[in-house]
Amino acid sequence: MFTIVVPTYTANEELEEMALRCIKSYRKFCDEIIVCEDGMKFSPKLMAMADTYIYNWHNKGFTTNVNRGWKFAQGDYVGIVSSDTYLVSGDPRDLCIEGKVTSPIIENQSIENLAGPFWVSPKTVTKDLGYLIEGMKTYYSDTEYDLRVKTYFQKVPSVVIHHLGAQSVTVSGQEGKMEQDKEVYDSLSK
Repeated sequence: MFTIVVPTYTANEELEEMALRCIKSYRKFCDEIIVCEDGMKFSPKLMAMADTYIYNWHNKGFTTNVNRGWKFAQGDYVGIVSSDTYLVSGDPRDLCIEGKVTSPIIENQSIENLAGPFWVSPKTVTKDLGYLIEGMKTYYSDTEYDLRVKTYFQKVPSVVIHHLGAQSVTVSGQEGKMEQDKEVYDSLSK
Protein backbone atom coordinates (compact mmCIF):
# COMPACT_ATOMS: atom_id res chain seq x y z
CA MET A 1 0.00 0.00 0.00
CA PHE A 2 1.29 3.46 -0.97
CA THR A 3 0.28 6.56 1.00
CA ILE A 4 0.98 10.13 -0.02
CA VAL A 5 0.99 12.78 2.71
CA VAL A 6 0.50 16.35 1.50
CA PRO A 7 1.20 19.03 4.11
CA THR A 8 -0.73 22.20 3.24
CA TYR A 9 -1.02 25.77 4.44
CA THR A 10 -4.12 26.98 2.64
CA ALA A 11 -3.94 30.66 3.53
CA ASN A 12 -5.55 31.83 0.31
CA GLU A 13 -7.28 30.62 -2.85
CA GLU A 14 -4.02 30.49 -4.82
CA LEU A 15 -2.44 28.08 -2.32
CA GLU A 16 -5.61 26.00 -2.24
CA GLU A 17 -5.61 25.69 -6.05
CA MET A 18 -1.90 24.78 -5.99
CA ALA A 19 -2.59 21.99 -3.46
CA LEU A 20 -5.54 20.74 -5.52
CA ARG A 21 -3.32 20.55 -8.62
CA CYS A 22 -0.73 18.66 -6.60
CA ILE A 23 -3.22 16.10 -5.32
CA LYS A 24 -4.87 15.63 -8.72
CA SER A 25 -1.51 14.86 -10.30
CA TYR A 26 -0.68 12.07 -7.81
CA ARG A 27 -4.17 10.74 -6.92
CA LYS A 28 -4.39 7.81 -9.35
CA PHE A 29 -0.97 6.48 -8.31
CA CYS A 30 -1.57 5.93 -4.60
CA ASP A 31 -3.90 4.01 -2.33
CA GLU A 32 -4.29 6.74 0.27
CA ILE A 33 -3.88 10.52 0.31
CA ILE A 34 -3.62 12.32 3.61
CA VAL A 35 -3.88 16.11 3.56
CA CYS A 36 -2.58 17.87 6.68
CA GLU A 37 -3.79 21.45 6.86
CA ASP A 38 -1.62 23.52 9.17
CA GLY A 39 -3.72 26.11 10.89
CA MET A 40 -5.23 28.14 8.12
CA LYS A 41 -8.42 27.86 6.09
CA PHE A 42 -10.43 24.68 6.34
CA SER A 43 -10.77 23.50 2.75
CA PRO A 44 -13.84 21.45 1.78
CA LYS A 45 -12.26 20.98 -1.68
CA LEU A 46 -9.07 19.44 -0.28
CA MET A 47 -11.09 17.39 2.19
CA ALA A 48 -13.17 15.97 -0.68
CA MET A 49 -10.04 14.87 -2.56
CA ALA A 50 -8.30 13.33 0.45
CA ASP A 51 -8.92 9.97 2.05
CA THR A 52 -8.04 11.64 5.34
CA TYR A 53 -8.03 15.37 6.00
CA ILE A 54 -6.25 16.40 9.20
CA TYR A 55 -6.93 19.96 10.23
CA ASN A 56 -4.51 21.54 12.71
CA TRP A 57 -6.27 24.43 14.39
CA HIS A 58 -2.99 26.25 15.22
CA ASN A 59 -0.01 26.52 12.88
CA LYS A 60 2.59 24.03 14.12
CA GLY A 61 4.99 24.40 11.20
CA PHE A 62 5.98 22.18 8.30
CA THR A 63 7.88 19.56 10.29
CA THR A 64 5.16 18.83 12.85
CA ASN A 65 2.55 18.91 10.10
CA VAL A 66 4.49 16.35 8.03
CA ASN A 67 5.00 14.06 11.02
CA ARG A 68 1.32 14.19 11.97
CA GLY A 69 0.29 12.83 8.56
CA TRP A 70 3.25 10.44 8.33
CA LYS A 71 2.41 8.81 11.67
CA PHE A 72 -1.23 8.44 10.61
CA ALA A 73 -0.37 6.85 7.24
CA GLN A 74 -1.41 3.25 6.65
CA GLY A 75 0.86 2.54 3.69
CA ASP A 76 3.90 0.28 3.64
CA TYR A 77 5.48 3.17 1.71
CA VAL A 78 4.81 6.79 2.60
CA GLY A 79 5.46 9.68 0.23
CA ILE A 80 5.94 13.10 1.74
CA VAL A 81 4.88 15.46 -1.03
CA SER A 82 4.95 19.25 -0.79
CA SER A 83 1.77 20.93 -1.97
CA ASP A 84 3.83 23.13 -4.30
CA THR A 85 4.78 20.18 -6.53
CA TYR A 86 3.08 18.30 -9.32
CA LEU A 87 3.86 15.24 -11.39
CA VAL A 88 5.43 15.84 -14.80
CA SER A 89 6.02 12.25 -15.88
CA GLY A 90 6.40 8.70 -14.63
CA ASP A 91 4.65 6.61 -12.02
CA PRO A 92 5.29 7.64 -8.38
CA ARG A 93 4.83 3.98 -7.37
CA ASP A 94 8.29 3.43 -8.90
CA LEU A 95 9.58 5.24 -5.81
CA CYS A 96 8.37 2.37 -3.60
CA ILE A 97 11.55 0.31 -3.29
CA GLU A 98 12.02 -2.07 -0.39
CA GLY A 99 14.65 -0.84 2.06
CA LYS A 100 15.27 2.42 0.15
CA VAL A 101 14.30 6.03 0.80
CA THR A 102 13.76 7.53 -2.64
CA SER A 103 13.22 10.83 -4.41
CA PRO A 104 12.20 11.68 -7.98
CA ILE A 105 13.98 14.03 -10.34
CA ILE A 106 12.87 17.65 -9.95
CA GLU A 107 12.89 19.14 -13.44
CA ASN A 108 13.56 22.71 -12.35
CA GLN A 109 16.01 22.01 -9.50
CA SER A 110 19.18 19.98 -9.18
CA ILE A 111 19.08 18.07 -5.89
CA GLU A 112 21.46 15.11 -5.78
CA ASN A 113 20.28 13.60 -2.52
CA LEU A 114 16.90 13.40 -0.84
CA ALA A 115 14.59 16.02 -2.32
CA GLY A 116 12.69 17.80 0.46
CA PRO A 117 9.69 18.51 -1.79
CA PHE A 118 9.10 14.76 -2.42
CA TRP A 119 10.51 11.62 -0.89
CA VAL A 120 9.22 8.13 -0.18
CA SER A 121 10.16 6.13 2.90
CA PRO A 122 9.26 2.50 3.55
CA LYS A 123 7.71 1.83 6.97
CA THR A 124 10.62 -0.51 7.71
CA VAL A 125 13.13 2.35 7.38
CA THR A 126 10.88 4.76 9.29
CA LYS A 127 10.62 2.22 12.11
CA ASP A 128 14.42 2.11 12.36
CA LEU A 129 15.27 5.78 11.75
CA GLY A 130 12.17 7.69 12.85
CA TYR A 131 10.46 10.81 11.58
CA LEU A 132 11.55 14.41 11.11
CA ILE A 133 12.98 16.15 14.18
CA GLU A 134 10.38 18.67 15.29
CA GLY A 135 12.80 21.15 16.88
CA MET A 136 13.15 22.56 13.38
CA LYS A 137 9.84 24.16 12.45
CA THR A 138 10.22 24.66 8.69
CA TYR A 139 13.83 24.48 7.55
CA TYR A 140 16.59 21.88 7.84
CA SER A 141 14.42 18.99 9.09
CA ASP A 142 14.52 17.35 5.65
CA THR A 143 18.27 18.07 5.42
CA GLU A 144 18.84 16.32 8.73
CA TYR A 145 16.63 13.41 7.62
CA ASP A 146 18.67 13.17 4.40
CA LEU A 147 21.83 12.70 6.49
CA ARG A 148 20.15 10.01 8.60
CA VAL A 149 18.96 8.00 5.60
CA LYS A 150 22.02 8.55 3.39
CA THR A 151 22.94 4.85 3.21
CA TYR A 152 19.32 3.97 2.32
CA PHE A 153 18.88 6.64 -0.34
CA GLN A 154 18.23 6.10 -4.04
CA LYS A 155 17.26 8.61 -6.75
CA VAL A 156 14.59 7.31 -9.16
CA PRO A 157 15.02 8.99 -12.58
CA SER A 158 11.85 7.49 -14.08
CA VAL A 159 9.70 9.89 -12.00
CA VAL A 160 9.88 13.63 -12.69
CA ILE A 161 8.12 16.38 -10.75
CA HIS A 162 8.01 20.16 -10.89
CA HIS A 163 8.53 22.19 -7.70
CA LEU A 164 7.07 25.69 -7.54
CA GLY A 165 9.32 26.44 -4.55
CA ALA A 166 8.42 27.72 -1.09
CA GLN A 167 5.02 29.10 -2.07
CA SER A 168 3.47 28.77 1.39
CA VAL A 169 6.60 29.74 3.36
CA THR A 170 6.26 33.41 2.45
CA VAL A 171 2.53 33.53 3.21
CA SER A 172 2.97 31.71 6.53
CA GLY A 173 5.50 34.25 7.74
CA GLN A 174 8.31 31.68 7.97
CA GLU A 175 10.49 33.34 5.38
CA GLY A 176 13.49 34.80 7.18
CA LYS A 177 13.19 32.44 10.17
CA MET A 178 15.72 30.01 8.77
CA GLU A 179 18.35 30.97 11.37
CA GLN A 180 16.26 29.64 14.27
CA ASP A 181 15.98 26.22 12.63
CA LYS A 182 19.67 26.30 11.65
CA GLU A 183 20.64 26.74 15.32
CA VAL A 184 18.73 23.57 16.19
CA TYR A 185 20.24 21.74 13.21
CA ASP A 186 23.78 22.81 14.14
CA SER A 187 23.27 21.74 17.76
CA LEU A 188 22.33 18.22 16.60
CA SER A 189 25.68 17.71 14.92
CA LYS A 190 27.63 18.60 18.08
